[in-house]
Amino acid sequence: MKLPLLAVGLSALVLVTACSGGDHHSTPATHGASKATTGTDGAPSSVQTPTTPDRLPDPVQSSLPVGTKTLYTGSGHGAGSVTLPASAGKASSITAMWTCAGPSKFNITAAGKTLAGSQCGDGSGVFTAEIPHAGMHELAWKFSADNSVIWRIVVIQPPGN
Repeated sequence: MKLPLLAVGLSALVLVTACSGGDHHSTPATHGASKATTGTDGAPSSVQTPTTPDRLPDPVQSSLPVGTKTLYTGSGHGAGSVTLPASAGKASSITAMWTCAGPSKFNITAAGKTLAGSQCGDGSGVFTAEIPHAGMHELAWKFSADNSVIWRIVVIQPPGN
């Protein structure tokens, strides 16, 4: 089941979706920050929260179309960063897919602007954000999260971009 969530892009609104096994509700994002929730409206989760990034689910939930370029695959805890290849700046859009576990948010930013983000929780949610070309002027991305948050992320360039 997919839950549509909104995240604020540099100059455009991007759609974020989440998959997990509970009741879903959507929360619109506010300028400069994004909100995402998964789970069951306050009911305790039966999912064991992972303690290392390699225990998180793979953010790529289905096979990628032929011609898709993987620009970055990484994992970690707390803050992180990546500089995407120049081809990302020429694409009409790129897609970020991530999962995270911990008591706070995971945000992707570039040049101080939030591109996408989510609330982490127990690590069972997988999030996707399409970043339009308008948001790709800065290829140095930062991942912000509390040190107690673990994460896995894959950034792809769809075929034909």
